[in-house]
Amino acid sequence: MLRTRIAQNQEEETKEQMPASEENMEVEQENTTPDSEKIEEQHTEPQEPTALQELVQSDGVEEESNISLKKILGGDILTTDWIKRQLGLFVLCLIFIIIYITNRYSAQQETIELEKLKIELQEIKYHALTRSSELTVKTRQSQVEDKLKQTKDSMLTSPKEPPFLIKTK
Repeated sequence: MLRTRIAQNQEEETKEQMPASEENMEVEQENTTPDSEKIEEQHTEPQEPTALQELVQSDGVEEESNISLKKILGGDILTTDWIKRQLGLFVLCLIFIIIYITNRYSAQQETIELEKLKIELQEIKYHALTRSSELTVKTRQSQVEDKLKQTKDSMLTSPKEPPFLIKTK
């Protein structure tokens, strides 16, 4: 697909450079030749490469691949074109790494706090249960009567007769 576009661009460039008579002859030849011959003719004609062709052929990779430990430790590798082009990607990855680390740290802190709160809640439940049972024991009728007998001021006593219902007509 890309090569056919390149071939079309080359064809357009050559048409612009040709005089009108040669252009007419080429149009007549194109009408008579099959597509496979057209492609072969375009590839056999020597032309100077365009910027698009150079980019496609090199794929944006540097031809110099002399990477040594000295270049890495010296910092020379940071000045290569590939590193300069990928700097945005490196910064984006660094930002994502920082976000990931802070998110994990905050999640761990929340988990620790949650565990502390669970333990505290359990202790408060035990304390409330203990107080509730103490209150139950202190409010029993027998306990209340004993407390009243211990104080001489109280005139309250337990009834000797059972309670009864008043019937109305």
